This record gives sequence, structure tokens and C-alpha cells, in this order.
Amino acid sequence: MALTRVAILFRRAFLTAALAALVTSGCRPKRDGSSDDEAPIGPLLAPSVLAGRLEDVRAGKIAVLYVGPDELFDRGHVPGAKKLGSVDSEGGRRALAEALARIPPGTEIVLYCGCCPVRSCPNVRPASAALRALARADAHVLDLPTRFADDWTAKGHPVERG
Repeated sequence: MALTRVAILFRRAFLTAALAALVTSGCRPKRDGSSDDEAPIGPLLAPSVLAGRLEDVRAGKIAVLYVGPDELFDRGHVPGAKKLGSVDSEGGRRALAEALARIPPGTEIVLYCGCCPVRSCPNVRPASAALRALARADAHVLDLPTRFADDWTAKGHPVERG
């Protein structure tokens, strides 16, 4: 019986470490060692502002695009957000470009990741650059200074799962 309990505790510790590694995998530096930390992001939109406008998201007046790891999206996301996945690959950047091209003029755009602080997120920076390239005044980056779980979920804002 003692061996079974030890095995269970070991398994729990292993799974916790594996999950932590998986969750933070979206916050890794670029593969070539370079950094985009100097690239501007934004303009930023406060989570409370977006939370107060979720009816506009449901009505199609705001397009919310998630550009982070699939695992985090499945655990909880802004209601109505469209999952594009990480943009740290050519396929991810292509999915972002295609999604942005399908959003009609007059529809506000909000993008976010939430894996780590927005100002150092390797997914938000290239997505924000693509957004700025469109020169749309109605485009924003969701300001998550810590991460989605702390800056959205823990503040009591609605969350969709799956």
C-alpha cells in the first residue's frame, strides 16, 4: 500500500511538471535566439473594457482572435474568441493573415495570447505587427500584464472552455 501511495505522489509530481512545461512552451524565445522585445505592441485594451463589451463580440461587432498555445485556449478563453494558435510558425502567421483578411471593415479587432505578460509575449508581438500593418484604427491588443488566468479569469470575467 505504501508503494502505491508513493507511486501516486510521484505520478502527480510528474504530471504537474509536464503540464507546467506545456503551458509555458508558448513563452519561449525565438528559435534563432533573437528577440522582438523592442517591437511595439498595441494599442492596448483593458480587460474590463472588453468584458463590458462581450455583447458586441456576440453580435459580430468585435472580432477577438486568440494567438497563443492551443492548450491554454482549451482551458479557458474570452467568450466568442476565435482560436488561431501560436503565430511563431509560418503556418500560424498564415492563419493570422487569413483571419485578418476575412474581418470586414468596421469590425473592431482584439487579439490576445495570455500565456505570459503581454509586453514580452512571443505570440503577441508578431500578431500586433500584422495588425498594425493593416493600419486599422479599430484594432487592439488585450492588455494582460501577467497572464490570462490572473488578468481575466481571476478578475471574474466570463470564460468559455473547450
